[in-house]
Parts: sequence; structure tokens; C-alpha cells
Amino acid sequence: MWLLWAVVVTVAQPVRMERHAIVENSRQLILGAEWDGNNLFTWGDGLAVWRVRDGHGGPLRDGVFGEAGCLLDVDRDGRTDVVLQEGRGLGRLVWLRSFQWTPHVIDTDVETPEIKPAELFGRRGILAVHHYGQVRFYEIPADPREPWPYREIYSFYTPSRQAGLLLENVDGDGRTDIFCGNYWMRSPETFEESWRLFTINTYNETPSSATLRQALTELAGDAAPELVAAQGEMERARLAWFEKPADPKQLWVEHRLEIRPGLRFPRGLATADLNGDGRTDIVVGENGGRSPRLLVFRNEGSGRFTPQRIAEGNRIHSLWIEDMNEDGAPDVLAVGPRSVEWWENRGYRRK
Repeated sequence: MWLLWAVVVTVAQPVRMERHAIVENSRQLILGAEWDGNNLFTWGDGLAVWRVRDGHGGPLRDGVFGEAGCLLDVDRDGRTDVVLQEGRGLGRLVWLRSFQWTPHVIDTDVETPEIKPAELFGRRGILAVHHYGQVRFYEIPADPREPWPYREIYSFYTPSRQAGLLLENVDGDGRTDIFCGNYWMRSPETFEESWRLFTINTYNETPSSATLRQALTELAGDAAPELVAAQGEMERARLAWFEKPADPKQLWVEHRLEIRPGLRFPRGLATADLNGDGRTDIVVGENGGRSPRLLVFRNEGSGRFTPQRIAEGNRIHSLWIEDMNEDGAPDVLAVGPRSVEWWENRGYRRK
């Protein structure tokens, strides 16, 4: 007598997207971008703003800016200002005040791949990765038009190019810690004390191995956020999520995500439940290769992910998930060196 066993495998519903172009084949190079929930600010050859939902927008200011930047109401006037690196290579760190977009110098001789707004110990300011080897905190002074004082949070004494800034209370002590590249930095009890460094992974084949794009999201169904990391400057790149061990000072547990052919310069990274199955998916945009792809890694549960190609052809360096047309489904906003586009989610399963 034969016994038949049926194994049921749940496969996540495919994601269906429809493309809407906002900027196509731009003559002006776009190196960086930030989304404030209503407007998209882009910079590189000049600074511009786009009302993505209605397709309107245009330039705000001429200039040459590097890839790093962030949005922050610097002077507390209720308007969104922009903090950028002026120039490429070594340049000035400036904040551009809303409406006039007049640059005010924060610091000089700065080279940074990433800037994030931050509040540490009640002090408002920004975090910047200087020279890919130092994490600095610039505090907004009483008169933000003056140069901003800074504090070195940590310097990395390795030949790596560290990037990827996130703020999170990693060890549950109630204080804000910092992720950067291969590491996380544990906050001291006071602003004046030293931060401590702990290793998450040992990516070190080349200096660019540690130049990461990172996101924190709940993937494993345990309500605890996991760290997602992509090697944004690597031609043969890793994409992985890291499980925090019981002692976060130890190496974190890596779960690699694979696709054929392998990832190339995966600079765009975002996470959301794109198909309505209650599990968080991972969206990746490639910024290089012969035919760069926009990809979704669909979360099947139990640590399994299925890659799906959404599109190919346009390089992507920045991604956000937002309900662009307010229909209740999360869409994808993608920015590349010559394009701005949003992908309408047409296959979302509403509960």
C-alpha cells in the first residue's frame, strides 16, 4: 500500500507594474535625489524639484553638486531646505535655504557619499560619511548661516570605502546607534563620550565591498527589523539580509539573495509589501551593466525570496516606495542619472 504525501508550496503573487516617465533622457546629469512625500528633489548638474504626481517641476538653481544630499528644515521656518556637497571630489558642504536656494557654507574640503538628518542627544544636525572613512556629526548652530561645528563619531582605519548610513536603537538601551558600511556604532551615555564599533559583516574583497546601500525592515515575521544590504558600487555584487544575533556585538547572520545573472551596481534599494500578501519584499535597481534592471525579490516566507524582473534599460541609483496615485497600492519611484520614473502597481491584492 502506497502513501501519497502532498507538499504545498506557497508562491508569492507576481508583481505587475506599469511605467510612467517624469524625466526621460535628461541632458542634465542627476547624481542624487530625495523624496519628501510630496516633492522629489534631484541634483547633479543643478538642483531641481518635481511634483511627481502631476508631472510638473523643473530647475531651482544652477551649480555642480555631488551625489550626497538630504532634506532638512534647517532654520525651522516650516519649509524644506536641501543640504548638498557643492562640487565633486573635494568640495563645500552647503545648505540651500528654501525659495531663494541661497547656499550657506557648512564646511569646506569635504567629500561625502552620504548625508542623513540626525538628532543625537537632543542636538539637531546631519551625519556625513567623510572621505568614505569617517562618520561626522555636524550640529546646527544658533545661526545656521555660520559654519557648523562637527564631532568625529568614528574613523575607520581600514583601506575600505564605507558607506550606508542608518540610525536605529540596535541594542535596546534607548539610545540611537548608527549603521555605516560593515559596522554599527554603539552610542555612549553622553555626547562627549566615545562611540564603540562592532562588525556586522566582513565584506572586504575590494575597497568598494563596504560601499553599501542599506535598509531596515521586518522580513522574517518576528516583528524585529532585519538589515538589508546591497553592494552598490560592485560589478559582481552581493544582496543579503542580516539577522541580528542575541548579542549584536557578534557577527550578524547573513542570508544571501541570488539571481542569474548576478547583480551589477545595485544602488537603488527599497522595501515594502508590493503584492499584498503581508510579507515585505525587496526592490533593487541596478546602476550599471549593459542592460540595468529594476528587480523585485518577492518574499515567500521562511527566508525564501523569488527574484522577478520588472524592467530593464534605465540605470537607477535611488528608489522609494510610495502610493503615487493614492489608490491604496504601493508604487515604486525610481531615479537614475538621466531619468525619473514611477511604476504603478497594477497587481496589488487588497485585503
